This record gives sequence, C-alpha cells and structure tokens, in this order.
Amino acid sequence: MRRPALRALPVLAACVVFAAENGTRTAPVYSQSSLVNLGSGEAGRLAPNTLAVIYGENLASSTVSRIEAYPAATLLPTLLPATGVTVKVNGILAGIEYASPNAVIFVVPPELLPGPARIVLTRNGVNGPSVQIRLEEVAPSLLPLDAGWTLARRGDTLEWCLPGQAAAPGQEVILYGTGWGASQRPPVNLLIPDKPYALKAREALRVFLDGMEVAPGAIVFAGLVPGAPGLYQLRLRLPDWVGTNPEVRIAIGDQMSQPGLRLPVERPPAQPDGQRMRSTQ
Repeated sequence: MRRPALRALPVLAACVVFAAENGTRTAPVYSQSSLVNLGSGEAGRLAPNTLAVIYGENLASSTVSRIEAYPAATLLPTLLPATGVTVKVNGILAGIEYASPNAVIFVVPPELLPGPARIVLTRNGVNGPSVQIRLEEVAPSLLPLDAGWTLARRGDTLEWCLPGQAAAPGQEVILYGTGWGASQRPPVNLLIPDKPYALKAREALRVFLDGMEVAPGAIVFAGLVPGAPGLYQLRLRLPDWVGTNPEVRIAIGDQMSQPGLRLPVERPPAQPDGQRMRSTQ
C-alpha cells in the first residue's frame, strides 16, 4: 500500500486532503507497519504524548481536521464530525487531530507508561485489527517538509525557514517535532496545552548540526507548543561555525531523531582581506 506524504503546514498538525469514501460499514484496514510516528514516519516508534498516524483504507467516512472543526477548542476531540472514527490506546480514547479515509492523526495518551500497548481504530462501530506496539519513554523526531527539509521558523520574525529564505549563523531558529517525552507540567490526555511548558528531559537533550554537537547554551528553550497537543518546539541559536544547509538531528538520552533532514542556512559571503580591514577602521 502506497502511503501519501503528509506535509507539515502552519497549523502544525501536518494534515493533507484525501478523497471521501461512500460511508459504508466496511471494516477499517491497517496494520502494525502502517502505524507510524508523524515526524519520522517510522513504524511503531511512539512514546506517550506523540503525534501518530495510522495509514490504511476505510478509516473514516469523511475528511476533517480538528483545526477546521474546532478552532477554539481547549479539549482535543475523540471524534471529529461526520468521520465516525475513534482510536483507543490500551482502552483509552485518544484525541484526534485529523481524519480521512486513508489517514488518521491522533495523540498517544500522555498518561501511559512505556511498555506494551494495543491500538484499535473503530469506524462507525466496526473495529479494525488490534495492533500491538511497544511505547518508548521518548521517541524523538523532527517534523519534515518536502525534499528533505525540516520544519523551522526564524525566532525573530517567525517566518518559515525555506530555501531562498534561509537562516544565518548567530540567528535563533525554532524547530518542531514530536515524541520528546514528559514536560515539567505533565500533559493531560485531551487537554490542549495553553503554555509552552518546558521539557522535563532538558538536560538530556542534545542538538547536532552535520554531526557536530551544538553547545548546550545554544538551546534557548525546549518544550510544548501551546495550542498543539503532542507537538514540541526547540529554540536554537545557530552557532557561528554552522555550515550551509546542515543536517539537523536531536537526541534525548540515547534516542535520536531521524537522519536526512536539513535546515536552510546560508552563510554570508566572505569579505576580501582588504574589505575586512577597511570595515574595522
């Protein structure tokens, strides 16, 4: 089964539009390998408070996103209008961010502990298969854009970092991801965070640019994104030594985000020796 690519858009829920189905009571079709981390796309690599995606067929009766249906909600719904789909993790109803016939995005309940977990998607009263996975304490990933770029913003203007609109050494950027684990104020299932609560494992968090570790002092903040359940942000001051378009990865303890994502960075052109001398006079 070919999976459509989910794009991380400004709503930060990474939703994509799929065609609606005819509303029959056909059982949902999915498997263990089609249950993935929203950021990395890795099958079964999930932790509490992680944004997860179930890909499959006959998953929902229509296409609806939570942002569109309930833009002012303070609680994450467990059922989006006209979709007929719910997801349970170890018997606990999970909050739904997006539902379509081919993909459902949900938040793994944050109260769960690491260990075995069973996930069941139900559509209009018909259960899909019970899929067993193992929840990790953390399963860090970064949200991707197309063509291997990571989702990032400029810290000063909040403009998106894109090719042709890149950041520069010394500037602050904001990276986004999921699966980073507990915050200083523990998340509550279905409760949409109202503040950027700091990451509990802050001291264990490391950032790598082209394989080189960034000094801990360059990490300005790491924690939850207000208004976006299961989503985390990292404010990073780019070091002077960073190269052009470096690969960016984060690590929490011994768990590392996916490889291959690059951050749009452009270095200012080097000045000739004579020009550098004149600029200091």
